[in-house]
Amino acid sequence: MKNKFAILLLALGFLVFGIYQDRIQSPRAVVSGEHYDRSVKVEYGVPIRVDHVVDGDTLVLANGDSVRYIGIDTPEEFDSRKPVQCFAKEAAARNKELIGSNDIKFYKDISTTDKYGRWLGFVYLPDGTFVNLEMVKEGYGFAYPYPPDNSKAAEFKAAQDYAKQNKLGLWAACTVTTLSTGREQTNPVQ
Repeated sequence: MKNKFAILLLALGFLVFGIYQDRIQSPRAVVSGEHYDRSVKVEYGVPIRVDHVVDGDTLVLANGDSVRYIGIDTPEEFDSRKPVQCFAKEAAARNKELIGSNDIKFYKDISTTDKYGRWLGFVYLPDGTFVNLEMVKEGYGFAYPYPPDNSKAAEFKAAQDYAKQNKLGLWAACTVTTLSTGREQTNPVQ
């Protein structure tokens, strides 16, 4: 009788453990704050769900992969090497507003990923809105040509000129300085 009870108890333990394992290993399960569906494959030009927006020029996909927008740079909010920059929170908020609950499509230029392992992409909404360009045109970011991914550099430069001339977004709210590298940035938030 003891053996049967021990076997039953052991089987029940394996059953409970199996259910628990399925739950924690499921791609949609929440484990240590992670809730990504790792089964989702990233393909250029194929719609994919966005999990969340990180900041003005980066988002995280449903599978946990990050996408860094090509050709633009927005003020930094989470860079440990520098203080929060003017218009960083506004850029992140506008990016969230644009992305909303939409799926996106993104396309590469030359490079596939950056040195941090993030996908590089030209991001589009279902209605055709080119998010990278919209962020610059509305004054939430800078045109940022980064070789070799320069195929749309002229479009981004024209969008930045438009925002600057019309004092849109950061061009009205911040002090913009140009670094020795030619990269522009906004002043730190006080």
